[in-house]
Amino acid sequence: MKKIVQITKKTITQTTIRAKHAYVLPEHMHLFRTLQHFGFISLSRPESTHLEQKVVSKYTTRNHVIDSFLIQKKVLDKTLETHTFPAHIGYSVDKDTYIYHIVGTKKSIYDALAIEAGYSVAQELLGSKTEILVELNFIGDKESVQRFSKELHHFFKKYSDSIPKAISTLAKKDMYGAYQMLDGVEIKSKSKKAESESVTIPNPIDYLSETSRAEFKEIMEYIESLDMNFRIQPFLFDCPEVWSGVIFSISPLDKTKGDALHIQGGRHDIMGKKILNKKEVPILSVEITGLKKIAQPKRAIKIIDDNDIKFFYAQLGPEARFKTLRVMDMMRCAQIPMHHALSKEKISAQLAHAERLNVPYLLLVGHREALQNSVMVRNMKNLSQESINLEQLIEYLKKLL
Repeated sequence: MKKIVQITKKTITQTTIRAKHAYVLPEHMHLFRTLQHFGFISLSRPESTHLEQKVVSKYTTRNHVIDSFLIQKKVLDKTLETHTFPAHIGYSVDKDTYIYHIVGTKKSIYDALAIEAGYSVAQELLGSKTEILVELNFIGDKESVQRFSKELHHFFKKYSDSIPKAISTLAKKDMYGAYQMLDGVEIKSKSKKAESESVTIPNPIDYLSETSRAEFKEIMEYIESLDMNFRIQPFLFDCPEVWSGVIFSISPLDKTKGDALHIQGGRHDIMGKKILNKKEVPILSVEITGLKKIAQPKRAIKIIDDNDIKFFYAQLGPEARFKTLRVMDMMRCAQIPMHHALSKEKISAQLAHAERLNVPYLLLVGHREALQNSVMVRNMKNLSQESINLEQLIEYLKKLL
């Protein structure tokens, strides 16, 4: 049984379908089918030595964060099983847990893609009628962390008598852990006035540097282009030694309809520098837990094969890029797979990629199409093309299959 050695789908080598998906448990095939629409493939989980586990355990015990560190180390050592980036990889940990990563890109659209993929998985597992909530925050760069940390330290010192004792005590050892416990806590200053005044708890978004604020704004523009429930959750702020950008949590809005399922993730670029004392390696990681309690589908799951993919999506310009995730979500809902090359901004590079994949149809969105809310569908054999309104796109594509 061969292992997957490249991320580019046309060059993946394997002897059987079983080998191709060897790292996905049968119970997770419906989950994996959803992730395939976002370009994910299965790959073996990184193995860790006792020393590596000891080093990372100083900062976190979360599986997906530890795995991110190990993947970063493999990238730096040039021993990762895939060498084409950005790499979309995932694997089953056990029957209850699945983890996926996006490796090798800092582009904001991939932060949004990781969130969209998790949101889509939650919808698939819990049913389209279940309301899903995305909570997200942004850690920011070194300057942002220093600003917020300074303010948070001042806050805990100034209101130590007003904050619940357990939280105040924890703040002396773990300031960020104590901050997370403030979620839902109302703090009133002990003043001499008849009525104590409510205290405003610091929000990390208020202390972002200009650079970090621009990055977060771009991610939010992608999120806002999608049909999902979301809110900013400042108390998601976590250890800046291992988190360095977007951080998010996805779960049912009504906890009584699936409280077991929980999806959490974020960006961990900083670990390569903070822990390994080497350069940063861009990586997003997401952990899905609570899968043992999810009902299995009654019908067999058809995994996407290369022969199933007839379309390649290409885009040009910022307006078009903000349409990308919406188109991707429409295609997923209709169960129509497509290739893409979101990391490539030049249209020539994207077209060259499409030609290598030898797909029969190209979906092209440029500046004009983005403004007209349309997609240009091109036949790659005779180069004929037609502009299709986005609302009619799925119906049109189904006729081509």
